[in-house]
Amino acid sequence: MLELRNPRTIALELLSASELPHLSQDHRLPFIEIAGDFVLLDSLSAKNETEGRDAPLAGLGKDWWVFATSGTGDAWLISTGSDQHVAFLDHDSGLDATPQILGINFGQWLQLADIIRQFESTDDPNLIADTEQSIEQISSGLFFLYPYRLAV
Repeated sequence: MLELRNPRTIALELLSASELPHLSQDHRLPFIEIAGDFVLLDSLSAKNETEGRDAPLAGLGKDWWVFATSGTGDAWLISTGSDQHVAFLDHDSGLDATPQILGINFGQWLQLADIIRQFESTDDPNLIADTEQSIEQISSGLFFLYPYRLAV
């Protein structure tokens, strides 16, 4: 059974952060693979990813910056404003890539990454429905916006 944990609990366990951090471009969080498609970048790696992406329509560096990547070349973006919206950038879209806003914040992204980590560690196809439900508990409609297919 999967456990939808509090973002602060996840941050403490995985990031050694006593509080849920507000992400800034000079954050001090570690580079860590939370799950296969959830690799949180340290600030230098995030800066390099943001500057190195060739996605002119995405507003990288101005409206969004890359804070995490996937194992397949996609990117997780966070808005530069105080609202800290999370979006997904599909590298398969090439120069036409635009942020796909997910309607979640960084804490909810940590919850999503943690649920996927738990699912990947079980390797149990019977947990696909539980995983879908857990993703929906994070934010209504999130499962339909989630860019990857659940499979074992």
